[in-house]
Amino acid sequence: MAVRIINREPQLDDIHYVEIYCLSTDDKPIGWATGSVCIEVDTGDVYLYDEEGDSGSEWVKVGGSDE
Repeated sequence: MAVRIINREPQLDDIHYVEIYCLSTDDKPIGWATGSVCIEVDTGDVYLYDEEGDSGSEWVKVGGSDE
């Protein structure tokens, strides 16, 4: 499956957040606004993008199959 990116309308702070749908085997793209969402459609796992994570920019799992 190709990664599918859905752009959201800009928020009051004029930042564009995105929703991304992919498989767990897909590479999650980087370079989005903090708070963007990625959902793995095969596992149900949900990730939020953090531009300033512990390891630099990263996707952080916040819910899903083993929560």
